[in-house]
Amino acid sequence: MGYAAVYIREIVRKSVEHSWSIPEFQRGFVWKTTQVRDLIESLWLDYPVGTLLIWDSARPVETRSATDSQGPSQWVVDGQQRTTALCVLSGRKPYWWASSTDWDRLVRKYDIRFDIHTREPPYFVVANAATRKVASSRYVPVRDIMNLDTAPEDDKKLQEYAKRVKLDGLCEGMDEMAVYSRLNSLRRIRDKEVVLITVDNDLEDVVEIFSRLNSRGTRVTEADIYLGVVAARSPGWVREEYLPFVESLGVAGFDVSPNLVFRTLTGIGRKRIRYKEIEDDFWSASNIKPVWERTKKAWSLIIRHFKDKGIGGNALLPSDNALVTLTALADRFPGESFDQTFFWFIQASRFARYSTSSTSSMEEDLKEVAESASLSDALERLLARIRYMPAVTADDFMRDYGDSRSGRLLLYLLIQKNAAIDWDQTGIRIGFDSTGLLSGFTPQFHHIFPKAFIDGAHPEDLVNALANIALIGPAINIRISKQNPMDYVGRYQISDKKLEQQYIATDLATTALPDFPQWVQRRAQGLANAANDYLSAHRGDLVLPAATKQEDGADHAYDTV
Repeated sequence: MGYAAVYIREIVRKSVEHSWSIPEFQRGFVWKTTQVRDLIESLWLDYPVGTLLIWDSARPVETRSATDSQGPSQWVVDGQQRTTALCVLSGRKPYWWASSTDWDRLVRKYDIRFDIHTREPPYFVVANAATRKVASSRYVPVRDIMNLDTAPEDDKKLQEYAKRVKLDGLCEGMDEMAVYSRLNSLRRIRDKEVVLITVDNDLEDVVEIFSRLNSRGTRVTEADIYLGVVAARSPGWVREEYLPFVESLGVAGFDVSPNLVFRTLTGIGRKRIRYKEIEDDFWSASNIKPVWERTKKAWSLIIRHFKDKGIGGNALLPSDNALVTLTALADRFPGESFDQTFFWFIQASRFARYSTSSTSSMEEDLKEVAESASLSDALERLLARIRYMPAVTADDFMRDYGDSRSGRLLLYLLIQKNAAIDWDQTGIRIGFDSTGLLSGFTPQFHHIFPKAFIDGAHPEDLVNALANIALIGPAINIRISKQNPMDYVGRYQISDKKLEQQYIATDLATTALPDFPQWVQRRAQGLANAANDYLSAHRGDLVLPAATKQEDGADHAYDTV
């Protein structure tokens, strides 16, 4: 790993001449105009703007868009936004920006001006209709100055600009030479230095180095690097296959990270998510592409199964990491019923299988899936990894709904199973049906005895218990607000059937505030009974590990059954 200082003009030149490239898996330019303005302001004030990370690889890299015969081996791993912003400020198109028309449009949008007249920050502004209409030379386009070199003809242009500024009556107290000096300071930003970190190690070392480096709070992950390796060895695959599929998952309701999808790919292909332990040949196009087809099919299966269970996306999932094992199961046993798999998923969510040391847990579970002869065998092995699975109790629904993601999921599943109808008069079903989220409707968690109504009369842990939560639509939620259940049930004609669909006793409208603690305990018990029935129906004939106290359990309970 080498450290060096590079001039800003060299950063721009390397980008324009294709000495550097942006790998195709990198996201596009997403900085706001104010971020570009702040970058030039920081450079003007001699503030640090961070380091650039460059990988000097041994083989060519598939670039984001444009290609040529040069095929540079140096690519920007961290610093694409700043590098592109510097090209914008200089008005020079980087090679990887394929369309000149799009680039011209971008430069016009990111029109940053230097306020030659001001003596205090901010010194730079984003041009708008008002600044563009100013007839004087006060607001100087940064790219006009950053493009000037030290050649005599360029120096003459700078002198002429300084002369116009004074003719316009600006910069009081400064003569023409002082204005020239001020403009020259802007031009000389080109000669400021940025720290460059270049890594040319072998791939294994590069991954370790990059996984430890942070830039402005954003970690360059191991998956990012290996995705770059795949991009290099399978030209076009990341841009044309991988990223569009990740985007399609978001459209389907599963807004997961590209890194998680990459984990499902290696989980299916090699039963591992520690990429360094995967043989180098796996990253070749001949191996990746068939595994990718299997991965897409597995994702499609899981999404379809989840929607059949009323889960239309990952927002309610306690941990997206469970999707790694779920897709591996779908790939290994694609034609099997989902009920028992769903039973395992709920239990894994209940007992936070992937909340800590998730990498180890996932690799353990992927190994179990790979070594199992059948789905039931795999699921019993996975359940044994959890080790301790007591039945659901009323206490589970007395937990704070805000702190229990698995509890919210289970509450939702119970209510959705009953085909619960919203408490207003529209007749909309709560949650999802098999075709997706009902248009324009998102259920909300609602305190049955509203917090504002209880107003400190009972402990907060009782008020926020899952057993005091219903799922209703946003419109009726607003109308109920802080009303007494003894009032709003009748006022909004909430029928006994609607209450029972959410495991709420029909005596809600006659339950006074002093009786709230007893009421919430009764509902918690009712929800616990329903949850155990729900789990039992999904469990089928799966053999559970021996029931032991968690602290006394064996290292691998499956071995003790």
